[in-house]
Amino acid sequence: MGLNFREALSALSRALPLVLFRAGIFVVGGFAAVIFFGMLLLVLRPNGGAGPLVALLLALPILLGGWASGRLLQRFFLFRHRAAMLYLFSEQRPAAPGLAGALQETERSIPDHGAWLALNHAIGRAFAGFPGDGSAAITVHPVTAEVLGQAVLALAFSRGGTDFKHSIREGLALFFCNGDETRCLARRWLGFSVAGLTLLFLCLALPNWFLFSSVGAPVWIGMALAATIAWLLQQAFVFPFVLAGVSGALLAATRGHTPDPDLVEKLATVLP
Repeated sequence: MGLNFREALSALSRALPLVLFRAGIFVVGGFAAVIFFGMLLLVLRPNGGAGPLVALLLALPILLGGWASGRLLQRFFLFRHRAAMLYLFSEQRPAAPGLAGALQETERSIPDHGAWLALNHAIGRAFAGFPGDGSAAITVHPVTAEVLGQAVLALAFSRGGTDFKHSIREGLALFFCNGDETRCLARRWLGFSVAGLTLLFLCLALPNWFLFSSVGAPVWIGMALAATIAWLLQQAFVFPFVLAGVSGALLAATRGHTPDPDLVEKLATVLP
C-alpha cells in the first residue's frame, strides 16, 4: 500500500501508554454495547418476548443515554487525550514525566474543548480553499481533512513557542508548500482504515450470523452488534495508527523547511 509503517510505529511508541489508555475506554464501550444488545435480544426473544415497538421504546432511552455519555466523554476527556497523543507524536518531550506531563503541555495550548473545536474549525476553513484569491488555491478533500488537520496540529506542537495559534499558522504554511506527498499518503491511510474496519466487521458479523440464525434470534441484532464493536475497535486501535502515520509523514516532509512569512501572515485571516 506504500504506507510509512516505520514512522507510524515510531510515533505510536512515543505515545503508547496514552494510546492504550484511550483504547481501554473504547473497549469498555464495547462491553457496554454487548450488554445493551443482550438486553435487546432478551426483550425480543421468540417465545414470550415483547414486540418491536416495545423494544424500541425500551432501547431509545438507553441509546440517548449512550449518545449523551459519549458527548460528555469527548467534551471533558477524550479531546484532551487526543491532543496529548498528537503532542507526543510531534517528538516533543514534556517538562513533567509520563502522561500527566503531556496533558499539562496541551492544556497550555488548548485550555478547553471550545478552544479545541475553534482550532479545528479554523484549520478546516483554511483547508476549504486558501488563499482563495483566484490564484491556485490549495484545497483539501473533505474525506482527508480531519486526519490532515490533526497532523497539522502535531506539526504545530513540534514547532513549540508560546503562541500556539502562530505555530498552527506556520504549520499550515508548511503544509500548503510541502504537503503534496502527505495529502496522497493520507488517502492511502484512510483506505487502510476502511479496510481495517471492514475486516473487523466481517470477522464479527460472520460468526454472529451463524450463531443468531441457528438459535432463531433476530439476525439484524447480531449485525448491528458486529458493526458497533467493529467501529469501537477501529477507533481504539486502527485510527491512532492512521494518525501516527499521517503525522509522521508531515513532520518528515516539512523537516528542515522554513514557513513562508507572507503566507503565515495571510493565514491570520482564518486563524487570528
